[in-house]
Amino acid sequence: MSNTYALSIRVESYEFSGEFYLIGNGYSTGEEVLKHVATDHILAMKQRPHVAEYLLETLQAGETVNKSAYEQADPDISCGLHFDVDHQQFRFWAGDGDGDGDGDETVEIGSQPSKSELRSMADDLST
Repeated sequence: MSNTYALSIRVESYEFSGEFYLIGNGYSTGEEVLKHVATDHILAMKQRPHVAEYLLETLQAGETVNKSAYEQADPDISCGLHFDVDHQQFRFWAGDGDGDGDGDETVEIGSQPSKSELRSMADDLST
């Protein structure tokens, strides 16, 4: 097994709405992706006074892939991270990667989660 994941990150505010995509190796469960990938993005968003700073840093890092590559990927696990800037709320979901929505798990994350709280939420995921 290749242990691949696909993660979409959607950021929404009254000023901006956009989505970007990451594909990586080494993690094949929602728990692992939340603990080792999504947590870093959530904490990075929290630390920036403006979401534009986070977006610029992430895009400049060159980790992202285009939507076509994301849609054509065949990951072991598909995940998503949604950040509602105006309400300072995060939501993470994980599924089996087949895109049908069956068996997906969702975690609602408050506005100021700590790294340990995020890891605890990840431990509760069974996907």
